[in-house]
Amino acid sequence: MTLQWIGFLVAIVVIVIGANYNLTLALFSGSIILGLFTLPPLEILNQFYVTITTANTIFLIFALGMIPMIGGILKVSGRLEDIINNLRIGKRPFLGATPAFIGLLPIPGGALFSAPLIDKAGEGLAGHIKAGINVWFRHVIYFIYPISYAIIVAADAAKLSVFRIIAFQTPFFIFTIALGYFFLLRKDKGKMKYDSDIDINSLIPPMAVLLTAPVVWAVLSYGVGIAEHLENVFVMIAVSLSLILAIILIEDSKKDTLKEAAEEMKPWNFMILVFALYFFINIFHSSGIEGMIAALKVPGPVLLVVIGFLLGFGTGRIIVPASILAPIYIATAGSFSLWAFQAMYVSIFAGYIVTPVHPCISISLEYFDGNMSKFLKLMVPMLAISVGTAAILYLLFG
Repeated sequence: MTLQWIGFLVAIVVIVIGANYNLTLALFSGSIILGLFTLPPLEILNQFYVTITTANTIFLIFALGMIPMIGGILKVSGRLEDIINNLRIGKRPFLGATPAFIGLLPIPGGALFSAPLIDKAGEGLAGHIKAGINVWFRHVIYFIYPISYAIIVAADAAKLSVFRIIAFQTPFFIFTIALGYFFLLRKDKGKMKYDSDIDINSLIPPMAVLLTAPVVWAVLSYGVGIAEHLENVFVMIAVSLSLILAIILIEDSKKDTLKEAAEEMKPWNFMILVFALYFFINIFHSSGIEGMIAALKVPGPVLLVVIGFLLGFGTGRIIVPASILAPIYIATAGSFSLWAFQAMYVSIFAGYIVTPVHPCISISLEYFDGNMSKFLKLMVPMLAISVGTAAILYLLFG
């Protein structure tokens, strides 16, 4: 048993440290290390085979490979900028909505894409405040957006419905918007200035691309019955429709646009990452570690809140900590309540939103010439309130 614990701890350390350099390689390495310490070599190969042949996993891998392509097409074709230029909603809402809309699709470097728009709209604000706006409003959408990697993988690991989580976390999402307004947006004064008149015809098509996937997914998930182990086929169908619509909207050479989008977004990297993640989850489930951890009876608040925050901070990710903590908590408590999930998700999010490992933070601070210590002083109160609220709700009702 001591050898199994050593293997588990070494695997976690490799994943946490390796995530700073190459998350996919870190997950593969951690999976192999955990497997070598806990399973026969043939069982490691069997879990690899199970991962690559499970239909539900394959559907999800292809779906999550298409999402960055949608973002890439909108970006390369200029359609994403059409949304921002024609979304006439006032200065403060614009500052919050701009990074949020770009955050609807996980575009690598998306924080850099929204930065010039925030810089223009937030003229007069200090660099660390602009960075805070860019980071906060880009990521709080992950509490409710059904095709974000974070919530899809976290929900799957916790064995909960994505849409149940979204409905449950909507009040908390509104709460985070209020926090962002109080600590960030209310510091800005003045009105927006535009160089041209609003063009609704340029706004509607790209908005339709962004909204098609979550709407179709919701309709299929609630309106059509399907076996639980095949539900990700709906994810793939919904995202495919958004991708097709994005391709239809390309006005220049479709071949050149698709090639440029693929080169910039590298969707295959996302697909390999999701496979590596599920390979780790399958190895973990087979290793016997769950039962050993359950025997320790780690208090739920410590596991979900304290360790959740530390893993979020250490990895600069949401999906990896959630995939590690969810099966451990299930092994201890038997199942996830929505209160417990929210406490875990918010705590991981808090670590993720302030760690220098997170590229969006480094990019934003560099672009706006912001100070890291001032940025943290701005963000920490919001995160302390968020985590404290989620933890108290979990203790009271979870």
